[in-house]
Amino acid sequence: MTVQILSPMIRFFLGRAVPGIILVVGLRLQAAAPPPFDPSQFQLDPQLEITRWAAEPDVIDPVALCFDEAGRAYVAECRDYPSGAGPNGAVGSTIRLLEDLDGDGKPDRVTLFAEGLSYVTSVTPWRGGVLVAAPPEILFLKDTNGDGRADVREVVLTGFKRGVSDSLVNGLRLHLDGRIHGANGGNNGVITSPRWSETLKADGPIDLRDHDFSFNPDTGDLALTRRSGGGFGQVFDEFGHAFTTYNINHIQYCYLPRRYIERQSGLPTDHLTVGISDHGEMSPIFPISIAQTRPNHPEQSGHFSAAGGMGYLSSPNWPLEFSGSAFVCDVVGNIVHRDLIREVPGGWLATRSTNELEREFLASRDPNFRPVALENGPDGALYLLALQREVIEHPDYIPASMRQKLDLRAGADRGRIYRITPRAGLNPVKPRLAQMKNAELVPLLAHDEIWWRTTAQRLLIERQATDVAGQIRVLARDPRSALGRIHALWTLQNLGSMLPGDVTNALDDGNAGVRENALLLSEPLLTENASVVQKVVLLLNDRSAQVRYQCLLTMGLVSSPMTVSAVSDQLYRYPGNPRVRIAVLIALHPSALAALVQNTLRIHDCGMAKSGPWPPFFREYSEVMGARAESRPKDLTTTLKRLATGLSEKVRMAVLEGFVVGLERSGSQPALTGAAADLADLATGAPATRLPVLWKLTRLCGLPDSAPLLAALPRARTKAAQLGTEVLERRAHLALLEFDPTPEATSILLNCLAGTELPEIQDAAVTALRRRTDPGLGTELVSHWRALAPTVRSRAIQLLLDRSAFHAPLVAAWEAGTLTVGEFNLDLEQRRRLLNTGPAELRTRVQKFLGDGEYANRAGIVTEWLAKLPTTGNPESGRKLFESDCAKCHRCGVIGKSVGPELSAVAHRSAEDLLANILDPNMAVNPGFITYTVETREGEVQTGLLLAQNSTTVTLVQADEQFVAIPRKDITKIESTGRSLMPEGLEQGKTPQNLRDLIAFLQAKH
Repeated sequence: MTVQILSPMIRFFLGRAVPGIILVVGLRLQAAAPPPFDPSQFQLDPQLEITRWAAEPDVIDPVALCFDEAGRAYVAECRDYPSGAGPNGAVGSTIRLLEDLDGDGKPDRVTLFAEGLSYVTSVTPWRGGVLVAAPPEILFLKDTNGDGRADVREVVLTGFKRGVSDSLVNGLRLHLDGRIHGANGGNNGVITSPRWSETLKADGPIDLRDHDFSFNPDTGDLALTRRSGGGFGQVFDEFGHAFTTYNINHIQYCYLPRRYIERQSGLPTDHLTVGISDHGEMSPIFPISIAQTRPNHPEQSGHFSAAGGMGYLSSPNWPLEFSGSAFVCDVVGNIVHRDLIREVPGGWLATRSTNELEREFLASRDPNFRPVALENGPDGALYLLALQREVIEHPDYIPASMRQKLDLRAGADRGRIYRITPRAGLNPVKPRLAQMKNAELVPLLAHDEIWWRTTAQRLLIERQATDVAGQIRVLARDPRSALGRIHALWTLQNLGSMLPGDVTNALDDGNAGVRENALLLSEPLLTENASVVQKVVLLLNDRSAQVRYQCLLTMGLVSSPMTVSAVSDQLYRYPGNPRVRIAVLIALHPSALAALVQNTLRIHDCGMAKSGPWPPFFREYSEVMGARAESRPKDLTTTLKRLATGLSEKVRMAVLEGFVVGLERSGSQPALTGAAADLADLATGAPATRLPVLWKLTRLCGLPDSAPLLAALPRARTKAAQLGTEVLERRAHLALLEFDPTPEATSILLNCLAGTELPEIQDAAVTALRRRTDPGLGTELVSHWRALAPTVRSRAIQLLLDRSAFHAPLVAAWEAGTLTVGEFNLDLEQRRRLLNTGPAELRTRVQKFLGDGEYANRAGIVTEWLAKLPTTGNPESGRKLFESDCAKCHRCGVIGKSVGPELSAVAHRSAEDLLANILDPNMAVNPGFITYTVETREGEVQTGLLLAQNSTTVTLVQADEQFVAIPRKDITKIESTGRSLMPEGLEQGKTPQNLRDLIAFLQAKH
């Protein structure tokens, strides 16, 4: 999580004592009985109801839950979050065992199953006990004497990094494939296991890096599964598709497993776990709790910023509209969000329900309600786990001055588990699967509820129930349940009882999900069974895009002229589908792939195909070739020769840019001396837009600068300095100057930062300056700061912060008063870079302007008014004040004008946050809302926000939506004032109640 959630405003700003101090005795927290359950605190669909299933002192800090085959609930309690429990910060997580003895659906007996664990994040059943993620380990815990306490404690895997405790390994779940899958979380690790055989030990430790993983708990066998989303939680749908989350990107789909990537060296491994929300990666959310202070990234208020903890529902016992729903918690917003997951041609799409377009599946008015996980129960209910913490943010992300005023563990003696069901209710059940014979478990593989299917499959695998393989095979062909067929097939696979006929039959199944899983199950058979291969090839023409995609990935295991032709045909049919393109890159042997590309280039050369969607494929192919040029240099050089004639410039550039990206990714410098002549030929007479990429490619190949490239520099200096040069061409010449070390080139680039230049030109100049090491460059950049367009500033800030030598001129400008801190809009991480980098003398100077907390120009005024601010306001009175004082520049709902920031979406920003922005509008100004002045040759001066610029006109917007268009030819100067359009001093003539009324209006729903 990268946002800050702090205590209520009065306590935070006035530093008052925090009530409810936690009594710590060793690592045991003394918890009082919870208050009576109040369902009115929750907003939930009227078709559903929520009840409290367990609470303190029975459960404390619950973060994960699982039900075993007897229906007993194991609850993981992360009592040591965020920095350890007790006075010494020792680890203190526990596992609590909850049992329903009388069958009424509520726990009657609570037992401390295990304690002294390290930051537990997940728990899942296995062999009569549980697997627990307790970094740096995944443990197996089991009670063998029936007292409810674990007397077996064994390490299954170890080496997971502990790091920041909200980025730990998590999400242990049994997958259809019979293995336990886990989510990385972001801290990574180098993993080993005491259970490894000598064969596995020979392979050595496995570097997790940024991947999720799966493992066999009995052997410790570990495999990297996919690029990690980096967050807390993962779920699988009925057919085994994996979805995960990460903070602001609340739902992601893992569309390419790592095992396919490993077939082809050089394939990119990023962007393989992608956001699938159709309502934005940082989607708006709709909390109903009182807003809390956010000192870092306040713009994230009212949006996903701490998504973590997931659930999935597919049950016939709920209203139909809830089936196929993925749930994502946000501990900051005190909400549980729901998305409907559906397949689309390019993969998967997550959409809001039409009933929840402006509300959440569940929202709480309690600011301490911190939902973190959802699980399916044996009864078909959803069980929701929630912490009751006042401060949920990890201390590393809270400014030091603010941490001192907070009780970071307030609420660590509380915890809640809720049960969500249809309003009609769900009957309690008392599972007794442990006592069932193998033959009795088999029908449960087709049960309506996912918990029963998964638990039955797990038990059959644990028992290695080969005695019922025939019965499972019958179920695998039973037309009544597609999900039953899938679970039966995977169970046969895990029992070692799968027959080729089982697979070929499933490849003909009428259900697309069964066919897709059959393709996965066919992969071990492809090298030895021709009938299976023939069936697989036919699915390249399947009516389901997901099946066709999986078929392409599976076909990579087959090498024959027939399969090469069939795979190539898919590319020609769907060249615009990025999933198809990357699957083709995976499926074909490098030589077959090279032949395909050469043939496709010939088609373009003959004019038989328009550019259309093909350049992206050529770029992707070239990335792969560039990344493995060291091992297959001929593929790259052959393609370079092919680029010399007959192709469109768009295709040529796609190939060259792909080579650059691939070579940069590989980090190698292959011996490609034979390419020097081809690169020189491509540079001879080339358009300016081609030359920068040729220069990069030349450097990456370790080749000397060619004569045509060197000859282009004098012209580049001339054209880059000419205002009349066409913008695209001028940008290309500026890009060339990146490779020109002369002082003249540096001077031209700096001149292109003038305020009268187009933002595109300024941006190209800043980019070209990145390689410069001139001692005075930092001073020059700072002196040009106010001339930079809003869209260029983030790149310029990055350049200033990346070079510690540039920090001193920046601070000197603040000291001289020529620039203000507020106009840089620095976030917490950027402020910390300035505070912690460089010599001590410079850091001392920085501290006069920045602290670990938010900076302000009018801190005294804000503090004074905050102390007087009433706790409530009148929105109607606030509306009248908004209309009179704010509406000329701001819109809120249907009131006002769109000049400054839109205020309709600030309802979930806290009172103190809004007050600070009202009283101190220049403390951190978004670049898009900084005021600029434009001077003309006639001496006219206009002031406003830069609304638009093009080669002929500059348009400003002023108060009351007054638009001023100024011909660019008449402009002599454009410069920022460094200040917001909103004036300081709004409080003059106002009372504290006036401002609280205005805040109440802004916080109301519009």
